[in-house]
Amino acid sequence: MHHCEEFRERITEHIIDREDLAGYSESQRELLICQSCADFYAESKDLIEAMSTVEFGVSEEQRCAMDHRLRMSLMPVSAQRSGWNFRMSMPAIAGAAALLLLTIGIYQLTPPSPVGALYERPGRSQTAPTVEAASDRVLLDPVTVDFLEQSELLLRSVMKLEPADTEDVADAKKIAVEQLMGIDQRKQAAADAPPVVNVMEKYETVLRDIRNLNGETMAEDISDLQTRIEKNGLIANMKAFQPGVVLVNFTR
Repeated sequence: MHHCEEFRERITEHIIDREDLAGYSESQRELLICQSCADFYAESKDLIEAMSTVEFGVSEEQRCAMDHRLRMSLMPVSAQRSGWNFRMSMPAIAGAAALLLLTIGIYQLTPPSPVGALYERPGRSQTAPTVEAASDRVLLDPVTVDFLEQSELLLRSVMKLEPADTEDVADAKKIAVEQLMGIDQRKQAAADAPPVVNVMEKYETVLRDIRNLNGETMAEDISDLQTRIEKNGLIANMKAFQPGVVLVNFTR
């Protein structure tokens, strides 16, 4: 049976690595039976081409700040509960820490693009972002990249959320409130990357609904949230906007 969200997550790494799915018969079969996923694949390929020209400028001070924020956000919650649920287990923290170190290494080793890029200007009838050569580079600051990473983690947690998980629901609502307080600033910071802003705007509506979860319609609201997250491919998009992160594959 075809599951859009699972399939999109499976092919995301291939898309980011710019691998042609023509050599994967199972993936080709699923693309043929689901037009929505076929559109997602085509648009994501164009998106990765666009994002490959984005320079992530990270100074030594900013790298240290990113490391500190990740450690502070992960360590306290893992110490309070065991097992895998909304909060990350110790193995997950170890993996995240290793991922952070490898990500920093990629930032340091990847040379800046010789030519920057501008996304297609509003008013032009294009369904996927296109790239034009420009003298100015489009930058995503480290705080915005960190925000996207935390957003991906929250979305993954919501996809596993159950109405009976009262503590997890409370955690999700708390994080949603915190992210809503900063999302306008993140959209302003990413103003030169319209695809990022577009995803953030869709994500903002999800955050508002997470914040408003209540006991009377909890089951229905959670189910609706999960459907919207899957339909809009939010997890895969949040992941795609972190090229320095997702290029690291611990399974190889």
